[in-house]
Amino acid sequence: MEAKRSLITVLSITMVILSIANVITCMVLNFFDLKMGGPTTIRSVIVTFSYIAIWIFVLIVGIIIKNRGIVRYCSALWIITLFIATLTVYINATGNSATWALPLVVLFLGPLCGIGFFVSSVLYQSITITIMSLVMLIITVISAKRKLNLNIRPH
Repeated sequence: MEAKRSLITVLSITMVILSIANVITCMVLNFFDLKMGGPTTIRSVIVTFSYIAIWIFVLIVGIIIKNRGIVRYCSALWIITLFIATLTVYINATGNSATWALPLVVLFLGPLCGIGFFVSSVLYQSITITIMSLVMLIITVISAKRKLNLNIRPH
């Protein structure tokens, strides 16, 4: 029993480290494309799909080991990404600016700039990321409720 608990702790810590390394690595790899605003490269597409795949892997491991903290952590990422992506849709549609959000855009949307390869404008890219973030958040919440019974509180 103690060995199982230790394994779950090691897996939990590993998933957090993996996810942080994923965000930093993908942000750095996609930063130039995000900064320059030019055509998206195949490398950015690969980075973006890797980023999403690693987050899905982290979520699956969190669900398998029944770690609510990891699932909440994944939910928080997708909530923040959804908020920032929705903000960029608003900014791109209205022409307003929110310079205060630039660090958050780089951190949360930078790894996803490979989506731009499949759409014709920054507005469509923002809309696609918003929809994708919402879908990932819904999947995370539904998976957590089904597998972890988060809706049942112990007495």
